[in-house]
Amino acid sequence: MDQVKIKLLKQLSSIGDVTFFTENKKYIITTQEKTPLNTQANTVLHFFEKLDISMINSILDVSFTYQHFTKGDFIGKLDDAFNELLDAGDTYLTRHSGSCNSQSCNFNCKGYSFIGNNSNNYFDLIFDIKEGIVHDIYECSNFKCDEKNLKKNIMIEIDKSNMPF
Repeated sequence: MDQVKIKLLKQLSSIGDVTFFTENKKYIITTQEKTPLNTQANTVLHFFEKLDISMINSILDVSFTYQHFTKGDFIGKLDDAFNELLDAGDTYLTRHSGSCNSQSCNFNCKGYSFIGNNSNNYFDLIFDIKEGIVHDIYECSNFKCDEKNLKKNIMIEIDKSNMPF
């Protein structure tokens, strides 16, 4: 089995044990670093990585707005962004922590850069999380990742309403 397949199987094992069969061999990959889904916020982040709009929709609270949109409108816009990533060949997103780097808006608010596994297209989001519950999610145009030298390609916008065309 080549290294790319092994890496992919190890990533899959982060959500549970993986059993993989070839013509004459059985591989079992386990990891001690399972994704903790013990809070609503951790679960939402997990399903962002999986590009699973249905699960995000079922988990987010309808009583909050997200990026100043109703939950339904936000989910529609997020679904469009996910489709752009899927159309670019991405099958999952990698999550990288960071914060807003703009002195004029949400300086130091925590969030994540989600980067497509094939296209390296991405979006940067701030998550307002209180006691394990996501209260708001919004885009950040001046995001600084904690990791250096991440490969990012095209920024995918969730809210395209400010675009000139």
